[in-house]
Amino acid sequence: MEVSMRRIKIESSDRGFTLIEVLIASILLAIILTGIGFFFMNIIKQSDVLDDRTRGMELARQGLEEIRTLDIESMPLGRTTPEDIDYFHRCFEIAEVDPLYPNARNVRCVVYWLSATGSDSISFSSLF
Repeated sequence: MEVSMRRIKIESSDRGFTLIEVLIASILLAIILTGIGFFFMNIIKQSDVLDDRTRGMELARQGLEEIRTLDIESMPLGRTTPEDIDYFHRCFEIAEVDPLYPNARNVRCVVYWLSATGSDSISFSSLF
């Protein structure tokens, strides 16, 4: 009995990947995944900034609504002491509108805070 052994020719297209090709593919994948990671971190940071801005707007609106329930004429003119709510600070600025209207007041509610991008603030004002 003869066992014949044949040589199988491996063509260049059937050889598989070389180590260099695997390394290049790994580096490209790492670069792409790093870019995607930075993209998602930026989205999360911007989401936090918008959440803070929304909370600041709500506190300013709520502050003006609270002032509506008070006797505005008995309140002193000028700026009130800041009120701390979580990491937000809210204060009111009360000023006369015009000497022709001595009972009218311009009330401005200012909310400021330290966000992910730095110091930020928002203010609403109303005439009473």
